[in-house]
Amino acid sequence: MLPLLVLAAADSIVMDGEFNDWNDVTKTICVDTFDAAAGGPDLGATKWTANGDTLHLWLELCAKDGPMLNLQSMDYRLLLVMDTDGRPQSGSNCHGLPGTEAMLSMPGPDRKDPNKPGMGAALLKPDGKRFQAAWVGDGTQPAWSAGIATAPATSGRAFEFSVGRRPGFLSGNSATLKWVVLDSAGGVIDETPSFTIGLPKFAPAKPTMAPSSDFDRTAEVDFRLVNWNVEWGNLLDERKPAGRLLAALAPDAILLQEMMTEQDEDEIVAMLEEAMPVTGGWKVQVGKAGGRIRCAVAIRGDRVASVPGLSAVATNRSAAAAIRTDSGPVVLIATHLKCCGRDGSKEDTKRISESEELRDAISKRLGRSNRVVLAGDLNLVGSQIPLQRLEESGLITIDMRQPDGATTATWDNESSTFLPGRLDYVLHSRQLSPTMAVVFDTQDVDPSWLPHSLRREASDHLPLVVDFKVSR
Repeated sequence: MLPLLVLAAADSIVMDGEFNDWNDVTKTICVDTFDAAAGGPDLGATKWTANGDTLHLWLELCAKDGPMLNLQSMDYRLLLVMDTDGRPQSGSNCHGLPGTEAMLSMPGPDRKDPNKPGMGAALLKPDGKRFQAAWVGDGTQPAWSAGIATAPATSGRAFEFSVGRRPGFLSGNSATLKWVVLDSAGGVIDETPSFTIGLPKFAPAKPTMAPSSDFDRTAEVDFRLVNWNVEWGNLLDERKPAGRLLAALAPDAILLQEMMTEQDEDEIVAMLEEAMPVTGGWKVQVGKAGGRIRCAVAIRGDRVASVPGLSAVATNRSAAAAIRTDSGPVVLIATHLKCCGRDGSKEDTKRISESEELRDAISKRLGRSNRVVLAGDLNLVGSQIPLQRLEESGLITIDMRQPDGATTATWDNESSTFLPGRLDYVLHSRQLSPTMAVVFDTQDVDPSWLPHSLRREASDHLPLVVDFKVSR
């Protein structure tokens, strides 16, 4: 099997917000020549490509000197109006597009005043009500059931979109689309002409079904790390599925976020030793409380190392410990930055200050000669500045994808209005080399090894799994 860092085929679109794979896509449509008012969205070009399972779009939302916007939290609403069967006589006229069956709203409409922007995203009928179809599951958001995702989760001027093809929804040989931008009062401030695209034959993708052997560690690996936000203490509250998943991954160290403040080291140790009995047991270091939650680092007892200054590195809600390797100790830092907000919000400002504290602690207390791994839920739903600040300490961000190679998303929740996105990251110093790195989703593995449902039984975050080789 190819290294999991580069699993996707070279000609496929990876939902990573990087856009490099769009360079060779020549299907450019709907170049909007109308200049919208300065200071807000100004629609530009759209690129598209499709296979039997998914429609991919890339959109210039703002001019190169325009604002950096967060799709799911902004003072505008971006609408993708869709005649999903390419037949103008079968739907309604919506924003000048005959035959409209559905529209994607980002963000979704405000709950109290549907003319105003709310949060997240919503797949709607032309009348603005919730979209309905046989393939929309009970308790799930229609956008989630439609396989809709965007990237990046951070602010930007351009974005990529994936829209799943479903029976009766983009399943024909053509579709007609149109972009519309509404202001905070619901008025149209920019729109594109409608454009009709030809679609390949509808053919739902076959599941990846990766066997357990694809995740075996090689002889060169010094240690395996798992990072996991366990959603409000579910490591203990849902200990059976959490334990089964961790036991299958067989880590040497586990970096945890969203442990509850009342869950202490002894409880975590007892759970891990029941799920994964190892020589020397497990040692756990919990961090300072940040409201109701905190981080923790768990290491196999026979691999614990002593490094001075770790308490100073564990700023905010972080936790730090060190693992022993033949090449020397490696400092492991679990962190959880402030949730929510958007670019320029108080929450984003808080994330920036938290990342600056970590950067300074790593640089001053440990120095660039130290071997360091920092991982956690960075909650990058505003600007990219917090990640940039962490990288200023000399750390390198790992490009990680799910086993099917199609996306870098680490979080999704079928009942949430927010679309799947990348919230969790692993960074490392130059003395470490990842030999395998994957956002582990049981939906993509052989069910004879782990059931597909296990992915959501303990958390709405996916575990990040990295095998490291350490240089002397």
